[in-house]
Amino acid sequence: MTLFQKQFKADKEFPDERRSFVAPKPFLEDFVALFAVFDKDFHTYQLPKKSYPIDPSGIDSRIADSNVSVFIFDKNPESSLLQQNAWEYLVENASAVEEKLKAKLAADQAQGLALLNEEIEDGGPYEDHWKMIKSEISNAEKAIDKFYKLVAITLDASGLEDHAFVGFEFQTAWDKDHGLEIVMHKDRVLAKAGMTELISGYGSTIEGIKGTQEAEFEPGDFKLD
Repeated sequence: MTLFQKQFKADKEFPDERRSFVAPKPFLEDFVALFAVFDKDFHTYQLPKKSYPIDPSGIDSRIADSNVSVFIFDKNPESSLLQQNAWEYLVENASAVEEKLKAKLAADQAQGLALLNEEIEDGGPYEDHWKMIKSEISNAEKAIDKFYKLVAITLDASGLEDHAFVGFEFQTAWDKDHGLEIVMHKDRVLAKAGMTELISGYGSTIEGIKGTQEAEFEPGDFKLD
C-alpha cells in the first residue's frame, strides 16, 4: 500500500471491500437536497443520530456540510498513482470541475422536471407537493443548490492518461431511491448513473461507461472511443 492509500481506512459499512477518508469539500459546500420531489413526507422525517454518506435516501441531505467522504475500492500500488493523480487534479482544478458538474446537474434537473410535469399531466399525486416546494425555494426549477448534495467522491482503480475515473456521488431530491453518480475524467463528464453504480469495485468501469454512453449519450458529455 502506498503513502497516498494509507490515509484511507477500512470503511465502516463494507470494511472488506472499500476504504475511505474524510476531506474538505473542494466545491458545492452549500448544496443540499431539501425535499424529495416524489415523496411528500421526506422533509418531515426526523434527522437520524447516525448517518452514512452512501445512502441516497439519507435525511441529512437537508443539512449542508463542509466535508466529503473519499472512497477507493482497490488499494493495489498499481492503482495508487491513478488515484493520487486524479485527486490532485481535482483539488488543483476545482473551479473547472465544479463548472462541469453544475452544468450536468442542471441538465439532470431539467430531465427530472420534465418527468414531473408528465406525471402531473397524467394525474399523478405530485402537483400540490411541487407547489409547496416552489413556495419554499425561489426559482425552484433552476435552483440546483437546493436539490443535490455532494456526499462522496469515489476514485476508481482504472482510468486514462494516468488519471483515475472519478465518481461524484449525490443525494438528490429527484431520486431518493438511487441517488446520482456523475463520472468524470479530469474535467470531462463521461456519464451518469445511480449512486456508485458505475464505480462500484465490480466489473470494468470503462465498459460500464461505454455501455451507458451507447444507451444514452447526453449533450455535453465526452465520448469515449
